[in-house]
Amino acid sequence: MRRASSIPGMTALFITLSLGVTHAARAQNRVVYLDDQGVIRWQHNRKEVTLFGANYVLTTASDYRAAGYLHADRKRMIDEDMAQFARMGWDGLRLTFWGDWESSDSAGNLIANDHLDLLDYLIARARERGIFMLFSPIQLYGSNWPDALDDTTAPGFGRHFGKGHMGTEATALAAQMNYLRQILAHVNPYTHVALKDEPAIIFIELVNEPWHHPEDLQGSIRYINALTDAVRSTGCQKLIFYNVSQDFRIGEAIRRSKAQGITFGWYPTGLNAGHELEGNYLRGADAYPDMLRPELARLPRIVYEFDSPDLRTGTMYPAMARVFRTVGTQFAAMFAYDMLGTASRNLGWQTHYLNLVYTPRKAMSAIIAAEAMRRLPRMQGYGPYPQNTRFGDFHISYDGDLGELVARDAFLYTSTTSARPPDPTALQRIAGHGSSSTVTYEGTGIYFLDKVRPGVWRLEVYPDAVPIRDPFEPPSPDKIVTRAISRAWPMTITLPDLGPSFSAQPITAGNSQTARAASGQFTVRPGVYILSTGPVDLSSLPATIGHVGIREYHAPPADAVALTVATSAAPQYLAGRDAEVRARVVDISAPDSVVLFLRQAPSGFSRGFRMRSAGGYDFTTSIPSIFLHAGPYEYVITAFHDGSAVTFPASIPAKPTDWNYHSQAAWRFDVVDPRTPLRLFDPGADAARLTFTRIGDAGRRGLFRVALSLTTGQPTFHLELPVDTSGWSPADYTASLVIKARVLARQETITGAKELRLRLHGLGARQTLHVTLMEDDGTSWTVAIPVDSAWSERAIPLAQLTAGRGVLLPEGFPGDWNYWVAPADGRGGATDRPRLEHVERLQLSLRREEGVAAKPGSYGVEVEFVTLDFDLR
Repeated sequence: MRRASSIPGMTALFITLSLGVTHAARAQNRVVYLDDQGVIRWQHNRKEVTLFGANYVLTTASDYRAAGYLHADRKRMIDEDMAQFARMGWDGLRLTFWGDWESSDSAGNLIANDHLDLLDYLIARARERGIFMLFSPIQLYGSNWPDALDDTTAPGFGRHFGKGHMGTEATALAAQMNYLRQILAHVNPYTHVALKDEPAIIFIELVNEPWHHPEDLQGSIRYINALTDAVRSTGCQKLIFYNVSQDFRIGEAIRRSKAQGITFGWYPTGLNAGHELEGNYLRGADAYPDMLRPELARLPRIVYEFDSPDLRTGTMYPAMARVFRTVGTQFAAMFAYDMLGTASRNLGWQTHYLNLVYTPRKAMSAIIAAEAMRRLPRMQGYGPYPQNTRFGDFHISYDGDLGELVARDAFLYTSTTSARPPDPTALQRIAGHGSSSTVTYEGTGIYFLDKVRPGVWRLEVYPDAVPIRDPFEPPSPDKIVTRAISRAWPMTITLPDLGPSFSAQPITAGNSQTARAASGQFTVRPGVYILSTGPVDLSSLPATIGHVGIREYHAPPADAVALTVATSAAPQYLAGRDAEVRARVVDISAPDSVVLFLRQAPSGFSRGFRMRSAGGYDFTTSIPSIFLHAGPYEYVITAFHDGSAVTFPASIPAKPTDWNYHSQAAWRFDVVDPRTPLRLFDPGADAARLTFTRIGDAGRRGLFRVALSLTTGQPTFHLELPVDTSGWSPADYTASLVIKARVLARQETITGAKELRLRLHGLGARQTLHVTLMEDDGTSWTVAIPVDSAWSERAIPLAQLTAGRGVLLPEGFPGDWNYWVAPADGRGGATDRPRLEHVERLQLSLRREEGVAAKPGSYGVEVEFVTLDFDLR
């Protein structure tokens, strides 16, 4: 495919920006070197390299196809997304390129096609934004995953040979070497520089996640050296890295090879849960001990992929960056950044979700993590959780979902915070999601404040990001999971050099009216503003703020989603108490009114309760206790706007007072007596939300299943210890369920619980079920219950539970070192007891027993229920 030497479709704005950063692009001609201690440093000033960013995969594989599903202009998307990288202060990017599948033939000859053209374009645009790159040209995994598994048209050697043969078959090795030589010698038509000489590419990763053969030390060394020699034969002098985390036993081969450094990845919350995870995962981000193995000493370290999959929290990225610096990391790239054009659908990678506009809290945590990479010293430890929630000027808190940097020059936060910057007059940069002592804001988008000069600030505000469904379910081009809504909200800014009265002059299209703040407050819509105490000549402003144009702003695409309502009622309420029910009403404009209609199931009298605004898109109502009696309740919510009414759930007719629908279509909760046992585990309802010791075991029905009891007719949960035909089985096999919402619903009386009650039986004559209650700080309380083949109901006084080891699930990758979770510091003493109000998980575990020969299908249990029983006399 012939490619033009000029850049098509460039806007005047972007041309202006490019000219404004020419000096920055020239500055990137500086090179790095490796000192005698294994530390990567900049050649021009000898300072340590510390880079942070993300993988960006639009050029190839599923992200390339995702853009195609929406008929998007891929080069325009690159322009937008590199602007977002720069806006977040990111300076690192991993070029994840499936050239071994899509841009080569079976012999490794480079094919010039659209994928290669987009790679060239991406490199040029990233360079202009001051971004430095790790190039990973061979991916090994199929480029057709997960949405094109039947496509066999990929021409490359990756598909021809398969991952398992790359390091052992001579013809596969020859193809890899040929391809590496050709792609590095390839001249980028947008920069007129060969990739081997591109100054913004400073690292080469030979192969993504290779199939290691650590048992063949010499063969592994030969493979690494052959690929390294292919790179060096082009004249490329960039630092060469090789993966270690797929199997740390390969470390010795890397140390003896010609590779100069190691790459490793980390997914502490597992992968592909299929739904958003709940709970506190900070205990899983304490340490990464395998990177401190002696054979890896003095080897520079790169994190080629990391994420907290299936989460959108504001705490995990700063915690992970802290650990990266503790083990000496100098470059870290999240996998994988969602393009602005597709992020409303989370269309590229189901288990990952990160975008500046659509995941503002998580994006703010990535902005803070980038600062942690720059500001935290290398190889310094911070202790275990919760001791390590404060590190340097950084702080993370599970309560409030808060990550923050509170420094003299910068104040950054992921959620509303009570922290105060030490010297507001010294602040140069503020960015946040939520409110703080400097900014009060009811919108839900990110905002940035950059000081231009005394009395002049640049404000950039993004639309509200409002989730309307779980983003980690299987994606579809037709399914939007997060809406970006451009509403106007009041904003109050408190900065010493602006004072209580200042002007807010819009400088982006769509906004034209200059506002005047009174007591620091004015109304703001998404866009860019210049805040000043007096008149400002816009021509006197700098062309850029960092690597972002002073007027630059990239709005997300509009959507056409109808009004939606989601609810967050508790599963249970106590009789005799008022019931607080919250709802989120999502539309371009606010509804005129919102009403909750309630009836006692199945055919009680309907009552309406007006809901009041709780800020943003949230509404709440308190149902008086006089209307609530023990039993099940059904409710619907109707939003009224401009004379029309919309009722949710969506299957309900617009006139909820008719109640002429099937009862299961409505939302439900139960009202219970305070003495009613709290059901912690109901197999029929809960099995799909369990996580297991091994990633992917939720789909292995042979190890667990739900069936109806022949005795009671109730659903039972069948759990067995995995045992292969040779008799091997894991030391522990655990099913874990987050029960936090149920516990919170009974907070008022939870301390009155006295015992666990289970109905169960064993699959054989003798086995032991370990039952564990894990608190939100990881402290776990456990009891071992011997069972036989007869069904029985067992009552276990809570006093019999002792502090022990819980299991951190989903299991991270790699994460063998933190599978077991010990009590938090100072917890678990002889006089200590479970804090029931903090219980977050119920875990059912099977473990190998000495003297018991477990056979396939013979060691395990079937459980009908687990309850927490109360004694409130």
